[in-house]
Amino acid sequence: MSVESKRHLDEACYGVGALASASFSTVPGLILLYYLTDTLAVPAALAGLIVFIPKLFDVFANPIVGRLSDRTRTRFGARRPWIVFGGLVFPLAFIATFWTPYSGNAAALWVAVTFTLASMTFSAFVVPWSTLPAEIAPHTRARASMAAWRIAFLAIAVLISGGLAPTIVENGATPRDGYRDMALFIGTMMISATLIVAFVGARRSTQATTQPAAPTGFKASIEILKLSPSLRAMLWIVALSEIASAVSLASTPYLADYVLGDPEAVAPMFIILTIPLLFTMPLWRMFAVRRGKRAALSTALMLYALGALLLAALSVAPADLRVILTFVAVFIIGTGFAGTSMLPQAMFADALAYETSVRGESSVGAMVGLSNATETISGGFGAAMFAMVLTFTGFISTGDDMVVDQPAMAIMGIVFAASLIPAWAALIARWPLRHFDLVEEAVDKATRGSEQARRAHGIQAE
Repeated sequence: MSVESKRHLDEACYGVGALASASFSTVPGLILLYYLTDTLAVPAALAGLIVFIPKLFDVFANPIVGRLSDRTRTRFGARRPWIVFGGLVFPLAFIATFWTPYSGNAAALWVAVTFTLASMTFSAFVVPWSTLPAEIAPHTRARASMAAWRIAFLAIAVLISGGLAPTIVENGATPRDGYRDMALFIGTMMISATLIVAFVGARRSTQATTQPAAPTGFKASIEILKLSPSLRAMLWIVALSEIASAVSLASTPYLADYVLGDPEAVAPMFIILTIPLLFTMPLWRMFAVRRGKRAALSTALMLYALGALLLAALSVAPADLRVILTFVAVFIIGTGFAGTSMLPQAMFADALAYETSVRGESSVGAMVGLSNATETISGGFGAAMFAMVLTFTGFISTGDDMVVDQPAMAIMGIVFAASLIPAWAALIARWPLRHFDLVEEAVDKATRGSEQARRAHGIQAE
C-alpha cells in the first residue's frame, strides 16, 4: 500500500471515531430527557437538571484530560493510551445509564451517577481523538478531509441513533427492555469504533513530531485565547451551534409524539436529516475550497436557522400538513447541519495548527479540551433550556405505558422551543464568525515553516 493510500486509510479510520462520539452525543441528546420524563416518571425540571449537571463536570474534565495528554510520553504516543482507556469505559457507563430498575427520584439518582461517569470518561476518549487533525494532518486540505470523514461517520451515527435506536426501543417487550436493548447495541458499536481509532486511525500519532508542551492551566489557556481572535471566535461558534443542535435533538421525540401524533415518526425524521448530511458534504467541501471556510460556514448557519424557523409554522398548520412541513424543515436543517458540523472542526484544527507553529509550543490538547468542555456544557444547557420550557408551559411527565393529554400551552411550548431557540443560536453564531481572520494560505505557510525548522533542528542535534 502506498504512503498516500495509508494516509487516506488513517483519515477514514480517524473518522470512524465519530460513530462513538456522535452516538454518545445523539442518543442521550435525543432520548435521555424523554426516557426520564416518559418512562421513569421523573419531573421535567429535575430531568433537565440531570441532563445538564453532568455536563458541568466536563468544564473541568476536558481541559484536565487535554493538559495531561499534552504531557503524556509513552512508546504508544501521547494520545492513544487515553483513547483506549476512555473508549472502553464510557460505553459501559452509557449502557448502565439505561439499566436502572427504579422509577421516580431513585431512578433520577441512578441516571445522574451513571451519566456523569459516562460523561467524564468520554472526555478521556474524545479530547485526545479530537487533537489528531491538528497534529498529524500535513496541511489544511488534509485537516478538511479528516473533518469530512468525521462528519460522514457522524451522519451514519445520527442515522443509527435517530433511526435505529428508537426502533429498538419501540420493539422492546416493555419500554424499559427496549431502552436496555438499545443501550447494549449502541454501547457495543461505540467500543468497536474506539478500538479502530486507537489501533489504526491514531497510529501516526505515535511517530508525530510534536512541539514542546506549553504551560498549562486555566490562566495559560485564557492567555492563548486573548492572543488568538480566531480561537475565541471558534469557541463561541462551537457553543452556539451546540445549543442549536441540542435543542433540535431533545425536541424531536416530543414533536413526533405530541405535535405529529406519531412516536414512530422519529425514525423517518432522522433519515431525512441524514440524507443531506451525507450527500451535501462534498458540496460544502467544494464551497469551502472555492470561497473559503468562513463564507461556507456563514451560509450553513443561515440554512440551519431557516429550517428551524420553518418549524414554527406547525403552530398554525392543519394536521394533515404537519408531517410534510416537518420533513421539509428537517431536510433544510440537515443541509445546514452538514456545514455547521464539518466546517468548525476543520477551522478549529487550522487555528490550533497555526498557533502551535507560530508560538513554537503545543497546547493542542488543552485547547481541544476547552473546546470540548464548551461543546458539552452548551449541549447540556440547550437540553435544560428545552426542559425549562416544558416545565413553564405545564408539560405532564408520565411513567411506563401511561398516556395523558398534554395542555395546549405545553404543545405550543414544544413547537416554539424547537423552532426559535435553534434559529436564534444559529443566527447569533454568525457574529463571532466575523472575527475568524485566518486564511488557509497563511496556515499552510506557518505549518510548513514550523515543520522545516523542526527537521533542521533534528538534523543538527544528530
